[in-house]
Amino acid sequence: MRQGLSIIEGGRFVEAGRIGTGVDAEECRIVLRRPNVVEPVEIDAWRALLTRIRWPEPIYADPDYLLTAAVHQSGGRDLVFAFAWSGQGELARLRGVIPLSMPHGLWGNGRAQGWYPPGPVVAPTIEPGFLDEVEGALRAAVKAVHPRSTLIMIPPPAVPLPEETVLLSDASDAQVVPARDRVGVRLAGPWTRDGVEIERITEPFRIRDAVETYLSFDARVSGNPIVRDPSASSMVRVVTRRFAQRRQTSVDFARKDGVIVAAVLRLGAGPGSIVWRQAETRAA
Repeated sequence: MRQGLSIIEGGRFVEAGRIGTGVDAEECRIVLRRPNVVEPVEIDAWRALLTRIRWPEPIYADPDYLLTAAVHQSGGRDLVFAFAWSGQGELARLRGVIPLSMPHGLWGNGRAQGWYPPGPVVAPTIEPGFLDEVEGALRAAVKAVHPRSTLIMIPPPAVPLPEETVLLSDASDAQVVPARDRVGVRLAGPWTRDGVEIERITEPFRIRDAVETYLSFDARVSGNPIVRDPSASSMVRVVTRRFAQRRQTSVDFARKDGVIVAAVLRLGAGPGSIVWRQAETRAA
């Protein structure tokens, strides 16, 4: 069975020809969506996929993170999200979500390849056991949109996180953080020094102001502040706001004599949370 393919863009369909392979649409079909028109049902299925296959980096693969990055840090690329489905109707099951950088529409040639936002490298989310089916359907989808293009699925080389982003160790006895807010880790560096008071902000209605305080502090103490890059600062504001709506964001401040000496933006909740951004004074 063969079917036409469309990129769903701005609420309208852009016709893209026909899939030219023998991939059965009932076995695996691809829906290409622009990042700003991904539907809530697709986001729910996306998160269910991450949970079902126990994806090792669920924060950086989360739709709130990747869709925001695609909007604010595309770098001028033509980005789409490929949703790979198997089954029909109530039996439909999402098997993969692959962010793609598409070839330029005017000259048509070139490569479609997996897209990765700035930061830690995350492989495309594909359910184990369905890699071949998803990749075959995806190659057909790319050909339908850009007939003379090729699909490159090789992930970029892993880039280790900067050493200074590693703030946390495995032990836990930080008494200054209320018990209900502890996440099973102990902060290192200036966070454990005598006379330092720690505040953790988790309430969604306080996160926006806390993030602005973080950005202001980062601008004062960092050699390469976030606010210097409008796309990066927009990314930080939107990601933290979206995660906060699900109570998946916290902002930590370390103060000495009432003055902020270190700050952390954390994504996720509980033991699975990660330190996303951090800044501290040189004297801390």
